[in-house]
Parts: sequence; C-alpha cells; structure tokens
Amino acid sequence: MGNYVSITSSPSDLINAADKIRDRGMDLALAVDGIVADIRDHETDTFPSDQYSDTFVNEKYHLLVPGADGNDQEAATAVTEAGKACGSQMRQVGEYVSKAMVSYDVADMDNASQITKQTVTHTATRTG
Repeated sequence: MGNYVSITSSPSDLINAADKIRDRGMDLALAVDGIVADIRDHETDTFPSDQYSDTFVNEKYHLLVPGADGNDQEAATAVTEAGKACGSQMRQVGEYVSKAMVSYDVADMDNASQITKQTVTHTATRTG
C-alpha cells in the first residue's frame, strides 16, 4: 500500500526547489575541492615543528576518525571529505526529489485523464 502524499504547492515548485538543492550541492563540492587545494598548499608552513604544533599535529590533526564513507581517516582529511560528501548528498537528494516529482506529476495527469474518460464513458452510457 502506498503512502498518501499531500502537495500544497505545484510539483513544478518542488522541482525548482530540488534543482536548487542539487545545484548548491554541486557548488559545495567544487568549493570544497578548491579550499582543500588551498589548505594543502599552506599546510607545510602552518604547523612549524615545536612542542605545541607537534603535539597537536600528531595527536589531533592526524588522529584516525570515522570518515564520511565510514572508513577511518585522519581527522583533517575526514573534515574535508565530509564537506565533499555533503555536496554529493545534496546533489543526489535534489536529483531524486526532482525525478520523483516529475513521476508524481505524470501519474497525477494520467489518473486525471482516466477519471475524465471514465466519467465521459459512464455519462454517454447512461444517456444513450
């Protein structure tokens, strides 16, 4: 048995919103790639070897933590990968919702057409 769906705006409104989510996700993934490249370019100069930096880098920055893909990664990598994963998920959600709303709209129009045909056929049979 299917779930009842109540759409209080038009499917095209939802498709437009989903497309914006998809586009923002794609933008986020691209932005993260650029930011990560900048971070990597500056990383060697950021943590000069001393008693404070060495402790942070070894105990926190390179600490293994669960990454967005479920595998252990160094904390610094896990943060950047999570940003890219968020962008990818936003893109996928936007695409899924957009396709679902197109299917919903097509099914709704098809059902309306069938109801109209049944009404016309039934009316013609009764009057004939």
